[in-house]
Amino acid sequence: MKIIDRYIFKSYISAFFFCLVFLYGLYVVGDVFGFIDEILRDRIAFSALFYFYLYMLPYVITQMAPVSCLLACVFILGNLNRHNEITALRASGIGLFKILQPMLLGAVIVGACLFILNDRVVPNSMMIANKIRYEKLELGKRGSSKILSNVAIFGQGNRLIFARRFDTGKNQLDEVIIHRQDAEQNVTSKMSIKNMRWTGQRWIGTEVVMYHINEKGEFLGVPEIFPELEIKLPEKPIEFLNNQWQPQFMSYSRLKKFLHVFMGGSKLAHMRYSVDLQYKISFPFSCLAMILVAAPFTLVTRRGAALTGMVKGILLALSYIPLVALGLALGKGGHLPPFLAAWLANIVLGGIGLYLTIKN
Repeated sequence: MKIIDRYIFKSYISAFFFCLVFLYGLYVVGDVFGFIDEILRDRIAFSALFYFYLYMLPYVITQMAPVSCLLACVFILGNLNRHNEITALRASGIGLFKILQPMLLGAVIVGACLFILNDRVVPNSMMIANKIRYEKLELGKRGSSKILSNVAIFGQGNRLIFARRFDTGKNQLDEVIIHRQDAEQNVTSKMSIKNMRWTGQRWIGTEVVMYHINEKGEFLGVPEIFPELEIKLPEKPIEFLNNQWQPQFMSYSRLKKFLHVFMGGSKLAHMRYSVDLQYKISFPFSCLAMILVAAPFTLVTRRGAALTGMVKGILLALSYIPLVALGLALGKGGHLPPFLAAWLANIVLGGIGLYLTIKN
């Protein structure tokens, strides 16, 4: 790597981390002031807030990283432009794409880290953060009943548990399906339960039907039917509340497995969660799209037009958010294939940015 490339790369990474820390600080301050009255009323301990935002950190980072990439790119290129360093580089025969290469490399590294963070760290950290929220921060709402739909968790003993409805006030799950899997992720038994209620120490299920399945996925013998049966699960109601089905809080492999096991019967549901699965892959590439679309506008060298160009670049790059929402909505509605729906924003903005970069 040449000296100028190392200089741009180090400057970009430094600016990226500064923007990330700054945006996270704004998020924490804004969120705290959003429920400051509840903090004072319920006398929530500072330690609870500290650990809650600590475990929220990985998820918030993944959401703010693309914007941080954008701001870092605009800052570095604007700074180089202001000191006429861009003009000197281009006069020496270095093109715009060559100038951007160190930042694009940085965006690739950031994107790879985002995927790993989303896949390995965010699911566990959000589980703990949600538990702290329920046990420490929402004391005033503890008595309120809430109905959750399509709750699913990966339980102990390699079980996948899905409930169509969860009444948090009654601690009751309705229309429950429990799949037990072996080490190779093959389903070995299936349990269908009309409703399952928590007595305080154990789960009691009514109208329980138990199926045994062989390695080929075929049912063995006659299913066992029980009017009422104790369901031996170590998970308590709070586990279902904290680990409820949210694609953004699941790893790629778990989401893929959940999609395969539970959503095969509904085409619309399969389409929706296939879009979420594809989006987990496309999201890290948003960092590249942000740089490509913002850079050509930021490098305007005409006097008086530099600031306008920076604003245009930022606004165009921020259109990524509504484009993502549009693509996901069209995909989950069945109007676009899952791959195209998840990659729509990257394709549109990345294509525009690549065209402008090559043109300049």
